[in-house]
Parts: sequence; structure tokens; C-alpha cells
Amino acid sequence: MNVSDVAKKFGKCLELVSMDPNFHNISVGLFLKNDILTIWSYSKKDGVAKRLNVIRDKMVDFGGLDTVDDDCKLSIPKGSLIPRPLKFLFVKSVEMDPSSVPETGEVSAKDNKSKLIFHIDGSLENDKFIYKVSAKGEHDKPILRIRAVVGGFVKYGECINNDIDSFYFPDKKAHDEYVRVLLPYARNVSAVENMLNASEQAGQMTTQTLGFAQS
Repeated sequence: MNVSDVAKKFGKCLELVSMDPNFHNISVGLFLKNDILTIWSYSKKDGVAKRLNVIRDKMVDFGGLDTVDDDCKLSIPKGSLIPRPLKFLFVKSVEMDPSSVPETGEVSAKDNKSKLIFHIDGSLENDKFIYKVSAKGEHDKPILRIRAVVGGFVKYGECINNDIDSFYFPDKKAHDEYVRVLLPYARNVSAVENMLNASEQAGQMTTQTLGFAQS
């Protein structure tokens, strides 16, 4: 299929990974049409369909999405389409070790700018599922780092500030899987911006249209 055929069949390209490090550095795209997500590549290499389904299964396992009967497709719970965290989930699912399994239990991560450890807990409050960020460890003003993390969720998760230490997603629902996916990015916005810029440049270098490498 050419580019227009792909767009007609699968819809809008939400995100592109210019090189899949786990399968011959092929380009892989995530498309959306009528609440159905499709993972697609122009690559003709042997085993590409199996690889795309592995990525799909990672998005299910790490993002709480649902599979559909067709290969390489997923569905989004009604009313729960949030593009930015979905993009991060897709990139993570492509780049992670295929043997990776989701973490369970408390959502936490070490701060890479201090000795703090962030913890995130969620609860339903007045019809909103609120996520609160706390921190343990040594820091003169831990609230500054907590506010930075909340800001990261606002930036990368399309979240809304509830307070200086808390946020909620735009659909006001629980998205524990997205919180776990986004926390490593939310804790260091400047480094993630550099990473995204480098990724965008790599995509531009390998693209003539949507960025897909067909080998």
C-alpha cells in the first residue's frame, strides 16, 4: 500500500518510531481510526507481522488497552482516548525488551536529580480520580520536585492540576497504567525534551513521507 492507502485504511498516524531496536531497525507507526488502533510497518522482512503483534501485546499489558480480533489492532475504552500518554506507551512498547513484564504494586520511581523517591497514589474524590505525588528522602525543598513531577504529567499526560501535589486525567478516570508509563518521563522534563527532539530529527532523516523505512 502507498501512503494514501494506509491513511485511508488505518486512519491518522498518531506516532512513529523511526527505528525498532528489537527488529532490524524497521520503522513502525501507530494509527487511529474510529477508536481502533493499528500498528503498521511498510517493512517486508520475514516475521514483521509477528513483531507487530508483540508490540500490540505490550501495549495491552503495559497500557490496559484491549485487543481486537484482527492482527496488530487494539481498541480504546470508550471516552478514554488521551493521545499523549498513548504515544509514550507506544514508543515504550516498541523500544522495551520483548521479555519485559509490567510492574505491579505501588507506583514509585527514584528522582534522577536528587535522593528523593517519588510515590503516586490515586483515589476517587468528587467524581474525579485524583493522583497525589509524595516523596521520601533527602531534599531541602521536596515540594519543588513534587511540583515538577506534577508539571510533567500535565505536559506528557494531558493531565490537569488538582493541587500543587496532585493531578487528574482529562476524562477524570483512573489510568494507573499510564501513570506508571509516564512517571519516568514526568520526573525529568528537560531530558525528555532532548530525547524527543533527537527522535524527531531521526524520523526526519529517514522519511520522505510518514517516516517509514520500507526495507
